[in-house]
Amino acid sequence: MRERFDFCCTDQPIQDMIDLDFKTDETRRLEDLQSYQILDSLPEKAFDNLTKLASEIADTPIAMINLIDEKRQWTKSMVGIPEELREAPREVSVCQFTIKEPDVTEICNLKEDYRTSHLPSVNSEGGLRYYFGVPLITKNRYAIGTLCVLDYQETKLSDKQIEQLKIIANEVMTHLELHKQNQELQKLNEYKLQLMKMLSHDMRSPLNGIIGLSSMLREQLEDEESPHIDVIDIIEQSSSQLNQMIDEVMNYSIIESEGLKLTPYNVNLEEVVDNILQLYRPASRIKDIDLEIYTEGLEEPIWIDGEKYEQLIGNLLSNAIKYTKKGGWVKLSLIRKSNSLELKVIDSGIGMSSEETKSLLENENRFQASKGTSGEKSSGIGFAIIRHIIDLLDGDINIESAEGEGTTFRIEIPV
Repeated sequence: MRERFDFCCTDQPIQDMIDLDFKTDETRRLEDLQSYQILDSLPEKAFDNLTKLASEIADTPIAMINLIDEKRQWTKSMVGIPEELREAPREVSVCQFTIKEPDVTEICNLKEDYRTSHLPSVNSEGGLRYYFGVPLITKNRYAIGTLCVLDYQETKLSDKQIEQLKIIANEVMTHLELHKQNQELQKLNEYKLQLMKMLSHDMRSPLNGIIGLSSMLREQLEDEESPHIDVIDIIEQSSSQLNQMIDEVMNYSIIESEGLKLTPYNVNLEEVVDNILQLYRPASRIKDIDLEIYTEGLEEPIWIDGEKYEQLIGNLLSNAIKYTKKGGWVKLSLIRKSNSLELKVIDSGIGMSSEETKSLLENENRFQASKGTSGEKSSGIGFAIIRHIIDLLDGDINIESAEGEGTTFRIEIPV
């Protein structure tokens, strides 16, 4: 068990008790502190609760969780001091001494201690008199800050109080480690999403070329009544399946990415609709489905997250084709109103029961997506991503459907 550094009865630091595992390299200490990405972060209830508990245990009016960087002391959580004192120069803090020691520092009278007697917080009228601090030591054995309690009168903590404050300091470090891990996971998640987007874009580019060329070949071969039209069917079917796989990859990455934010920009929605039509026309041809597109008021660019809106339209259109029987029809309508975009996707498909419709609208998980009318596979996350994007865009959705009579999806997005 480490010895307690008690400076209540001496004016000189004790140099012969330094823990050999404790590291004092200032450059590495600062690097360790920065790795937690906690400086200047918002208040958090978990830290505030620990600070309040420390104040109650020590029976002192002030308790703080401080982090010490190169030039300042920044307070993550505090009790008993005003907000404007959250940040202070390092040279006027008492905790600057605690981070240099491997164990607790207790100063019973700050006015009489040679290190602190000159500090403004001690010399002011009604200034501080008592200080107790526990260094916050990282896994790398660097002290990046302190848990401390202070009082305006001389006092002295019991051994029990000291042990309890040490436990709280350990809890502070546990929360700091969790904070660090969450930051690393968030970065990894963002990297994964960017990778998914990059792969999706790189895969769609050659896919668009294949779809475009196969469409041209189909028109020529149909006019010539060529026997090779079956080969074109295979190419278009394979392209459609690959396009669906790309959608599933993006769907998964979006659903898994918590805290996904909108990135609006000026979007030409006519081009978006053309791209979508090019991607899903082969799937409609394979099932001999009449695909109709109607747009209105899209001549001018619209300020919206075009990538997510295209994803929304693509998912709705894909589902409509999937659940429409051979020889049926699908209609897509996109109209710009005065302050909103109205998107409708209507099909002559198999429809849904009122229970299934209600389940989708209430975002319940008990509704399981079935296979398409031609046996197309479904991951079951298609509508989940639709709801996710609509909520993200602050939009509304309405579904009208009846079994055997088709389905109408109506989405209104404010712009």
